[in-house]
Amino acid sequence: MNYKKNKPFVIYKANKNITGSALQIDFNPDKKSVFIDCTNQKTIDRFDWDNKITFKLSSSDIAQILSVLRNDVQTIKLFHQPSKGEYKSSQNIKNTVVNFSKTQTGFSARISQQTTDKLKTVTINISKSEGVILTILLSKAIEEIYGW
Repeated sequence: MNYKKNKPFVIYKANKNITGSALQIDFNPDKKSVFIDCTNQKTIDRFDWDNKITFKLSSSDIAQILSVLRNDVQTIKLFHQPSKGEYKSSQNIKNTVVNFSKTQTGFSARISQQTTDKLKTVTINISKSEGVILTILLSKAIEEIYGW
């Protein structure tokens, strides 16, 4: 098997106030799935990847995000409840929500995760040029998922 590891697409938005965030989009060819990892800034030059939020995108989720990236709709909301169905990954995660919207300068993603203890939220602005890359990557992921 000629396995090639895909390179994740990462957007870093650090700032001096330590209120920045980072977003990573990764395609797992073995699982034929796209994963979003996001986290908040921890220090001036570090992000808190140990406390990241992970969200697995279905092909339907990808299509909804693409509809915003391609200007078909203004905003979408994705809701996953890991305690149900195939998402039984962690007992203390109640739900994870992704809000993805078009803005004046590009796009905005807000990912929040409700656990039994707390609510964690990461918000990141995505430029128009980063949106172009994201559109290409998500479109290619759909092709891979369906073997086209």
